[in-house]
Amino acid sequence: MRKKIANNGSAVSTELRMIPLAELIPSPNNTRGEITENSLTGLAASIRKRGVLQAILVREIVAPKAGKAKYQIVAGERRFRAAKLAGLKEIPAQVRAMTDEEALGDQLVENLQREDVHPLDEADGFLRLKEEMKLGVRDIAERMAKDARYVARRLALTNLIEEARDDLREERITLAHALEICRLAPEIQTEALAACYETKSVLNRSANRYEYAPDKTRPARHVRHLLGWLAQNVHLNLHTAPFKLDDARLREDGLTCADCPQRSGRDKTLFADIKNGDTCLNPPCFQAKLQTFVQIRKAELDEKSGKPGALISAFYGSGVEAKGAIGLDQYQVIEKKANRCEHAERAVVVDGPEIGQVRWICRERICKDHLGRAPEPRSYSSGGPVSRNASPKDRNRRKQELFDIKVDEVVRKRVMAEAIKTWSWPLDRTHLDEAIKEFFHRIPSEHQRTIYEVFGWEKEAAARLRFDDAAVLRKLAALTDDDLARFLMLCSFAHYGANQYGNSRVDQKPVVRLSQDRGVNHTLIDAQVRAELSPKKYKAAHDAYLEAVENGKAAKKPVVYEQTLPAASATKAGDEKEQAAGKARAKAPTN
Repeated sequence: MRKKIANNGSAVSTELRMIPLAELIPSPNNTRGEITENSLTGLAASIRKRGVLQAILVREIVAPKAGKAKYQIVAGERRFRAAKLAGLKEIPAQVRAMTDEEALGDQLVENLQREDVHPLDEADGFLRLKEEMKLGVRDIAERMAKDARYVARRLALTNLIEEARDDLREERITLAHALEICRLAPEIQTEALAACYETKSVLNRSANRYEYAPDKTRPARHVRHLLGWLAQNVHLNLHTAPFKLDDARLREDGLTCADCPQRSGRDKTLFADIKNGDTCLNPPCFQAKLQTFVQIRKAELDEKSGKPGALISAFYGSGVEAKGAIGLDQYQVIEKKANRCEHAERAVVVDGPEIGQVRWICRERICKDHLGRAPEPRSYSSGGPVSRNASPKDRNRRKQELFDIKVDEVVRKRVMAEAIKTWSWPLDRTHLDEAIKEFFHRIPSEHQRTIYEVFGWEKEAAARLRFDDAAVLRKLAALTDDDLARFLMLCSFAHYGANQYGNSRVDQKPVVRLSQDRGVNHTLIDAQVRAELSPKKYKAAHDAYLEAVENGKAAKKPVVYEQTLPAASATKAGDEKEQAAGKARAKAPTN
């Protein structure tokens, strides 16, 4: 039977007939997901009772070989396989002349119109329509009778990282979670996925510390939590960017923020829920652009001034040095042109709200106008700090005080320079004790406790020495010259191998080197301490180890835990034990 069937407004010639199953072959481009055996078994049982109620769609194979299949299945492979399982010899089919492109399009549409299609399979189908059929989002939407935003968001699901795809298929997260995550750059999707779950503590054995990880054994948090996390940690307002959004110099590939698919305004169909069209959803890329912008500004400054410019930070700390910048305490910003000194220079800010801006600074420590000036501290002698509204008398007093501070700093250094000329070697005991006392006071308290214990001082009495200079001098004066030398050397290496917290081993190589340099038997002392501290259960093994070391024999250090024998050794030990038990039974008297 032949009939005309309308397809998108055009007439298509279709012939309906019964075709032997042996003449049919599935399409190699079938877009349907995995077909389970359970679903085929149920459909086959239905077909045995009622037959195939809906014809499959096929097309003729061009120039088929003798004895080979004559038709290729375009839609209905599941019905075809179930019919074979039900024992049918032929199946009703619509035969339609179709090109490869038309067949693929109908396959995709037919599978996407199923009620049970998974969102990820739907997304992959839309992607094939886009790439292989060269259809735009609105063309796909029209063909599938869907909203364009629906199609755009489904297409975005194809950007999900594998972990997120797995979690969606396993229903650990909802489609709402996945639709938010898929719009992000892959490098931050892992962090966003973790924000969907409660956290749990996991021991990182290599780092010997506990870390937080997503707890996927518990239900995912509501999508509102993820939206709040994204607003706080991901969404960036590009209106605050110090660079122009069309600056192509900030990425090697020349991609600008204006053309970036991670800018909400670039695809209003996909990001219709984000009101600000200049919202960036890729913080790592934004931060990289900021640093590139800083380097560009510095290169421009260097070229203009003819010398390398400085980089300055708005913060203190070691992280500042890692950026190649000088910290906030190492320079002073010069706001007014009239205040520029002879050391003034221009620098680029590397962080903070003014990142990328050029500022005039002074970083000369002896500059009398800027860093060299003593700060005006709070003075409570007159009931409050010296302010701009202070009386002329208070201002004069403060001016004199600042001058005296500068004088004192120079005077003390010159006095020291003259004073050190009065000493020569060897120092007398009084001066030597004074030097050692100052050295001792600069040693951290935990290492001072080591000195007390090694030197045999009483802990309670010794602890008070830290705050009593006179007591320390009396203690040192009571030592012989030899003991004083030993005390001084002990102060220099009391920190070797020290373990402040006692929960993680500290490298003992400096202690070993010390023992080698001074002819001390480190191995013997180590064995003695192990024997002293060993639990009773392992005492015999540690005593045997000590005896071997004392006799100069090589021995393996014993452990303080149960050792599991390898499988072969355990079997051998079990056999030997059974043999011994058998011999004992053989020797036992019988009644």
